[in-house]
Amino acid sequence: MASKNQKIDILRVGSRIACQCGCSDTVATCSMYGCWSHQAKQKIADMQATGSLDSAIIDDFKRAYGKDIYRGEPNTFGWMIPYLVLVLGAAVIVWYLRRARWPRLPRLTDPRLTHYQEQIEKELQNLDR
Repeated sequence: MASKNQKIDILRVGSRIACQCGCSDTVATCSMYGCWSHQAKQKIADMQATGSLDSAIIDDFKRAYGKDIYRGEPNTFGWMIPYLVLVLGAAVIVWYLRRARWPRLPRLTDPRLTHYQEQIEKELQNLDR
C-alpha cells in the first residue's frame, strides 16, 4: 500500500496527464470504476519507485500515447480568470443596483414649471424669516 507522500507524488504527476477512458478528467481526478487511470497511476508509482523524475514520466506517457495526453500547468492568466470574472460580475451588479435605485429623471424645461419652481422658492424664503 502506498504511503500518503507516495500518493501525493502520484497525483502530482497524474494531474498533468489526461485520462484515456473518454472523460475530460486527468489521471489524478478520474474516479470511474475500472478506468485506465488506475493502470496509469500504477505505472507512475513504479517509475517513481525506480527514481524517475516527473518530467521523464510525463515524456514516457507522451511517447506512448501522443503529445495530446499532456496537460500543462495553468499559467498566471489561467488562475486570474475566475477572480477577474468575480470582480467584473460584482461591478455589473453594483452598477445595475445604483441605476435601478436612482433612475435619472429627464430635466423638464416647461415654462409653466419654472414659474411654479420660482413661486416655491419665494415661499420657502419667506418661511426662513
